[in-house]
Amino acid sequence: MQNRKILTAFLALIFLNLTIQAQTGGGFTITQSVIAGGGQNAGGTFSIAGTIGQPVAGSALTGSPFAVTSGFWNFAPLAPTAASVTISGRVLTAKGSGLMRAIVSISDGSGELRSVITASSGFYRFENVRAGETYIFEVRSKKYQFAPQVVSVIEEITELNFTAAQ
Repeated sequence: MQNRKILTAFLALIFLNLTIQAQTGGGFTITQSVIAGGGQNAGGTFSIAGTIGQPVAGSALTGSPFAVTSGFWNFAPLAPTAASVTISGRVLTAKGSGLMRAIVSISDGSGELRSVITASSGFYRFENVRAGETYIFEVRSKKYQFAPQVVSVIEEITELNFTAAQ
């Protein structure tokens, strides 16, 4: 009789423990299952990002307190701010001399284009550049060729230099 009470108590504890463990995750339903892992999800102190599969590339899914934006590397780590910065540097020949009268251009994601002409020592300067965006910098010269540079601007840049190709 004693053994039966112990066995009954032991089974009751196991059953109770299983019931408690099954209830700790809360109720949820999986409505869609795909092999994918794209997008970014953030809320509070949590975030997740991925790029494999992408069956819903470019879509936005929201539901408080989380939101998911899917797509191939579809995230904006640097949101545009009201702050503006100065970008400056030099345009140099292949031998390292400053190149005057070269045209340095900057274009943003919306296609806005600004240009300046280099001074006698090859220096140039752009003021009021919006921080938090990505720009394409290009140099044009009658004598030399330059590779464009893609730059994500988060702060002032004082040495964005260009050297002519050999």
